[in-house]
Amino acid sequence: MRKVDHDSRREEVAAVAAKLIAEQGLENLTTRNLAKAMGCSIGVLSHYFANKQEIVLAAFDWADERIDSRIQEAIRSRDASLETFVPIILEGLPVTPESDLEWKVRFNLYTYAFTEQRLRDAQRQKLLQFRSMMEALIGTLQKNGEVRRDTDAALITRLAFDLVTGAAHSMLMLPFEKRQESAEQLLGLLDQLRPS
Repeated sequence: MRKVDHDSRREEVAAVAAKLIAEQGLENLTTRNLAKAMGCSIGVLSHYFANKQEIVLAAFDWADERIDSRIQEAIRSRDASLETFVPIILEGLPVTPESDLEWKVRFNLYTYAFTEQRLRDAQRQKLLQFRSMMEALIGTLQKNGEVRRDTDAALITRLAFDLVTGAAHSMLMLPFEKRQESAEQLLGLLDQLRPS
């Protein structure tokens, strides 16, 4: 029972840290600010995390896991067709308040990853796993005649990831009410994947 409480508390710290990063930027995430937001002492935080870097990594994992689990659920809950690919892409864009927060955390931490090898390696590994899953889905779509076969599934996957990441960055700069329109323009590109 104690381990569950410990893990639950670590996740709570990560969630509050993620929110602070999204709202105030990574540079303003201090153990003092985090403890204040959680209503606890800095000493309590040190019981769950050895240092700020561990907290940052936990916040990054928290945001990533939430986005990834929604996308994976969207993949699992749908038949393999191009129409069902649209909700999967939408789950990866900042079009809801929840995904807005998660993408703000991601982009703050992408910058941090440039100088933190451990974070960069963890992110690279997650990216490889997720791309592999997405490439398998695109391969199935090609096999089912939903996606053109004259383009390699790995290339489509790489381009889709780059488009979604770039679109997410651009969307974060837009007022929230304009993001859905931007997402629909991106989704219009999916028609280019259909067989001719």
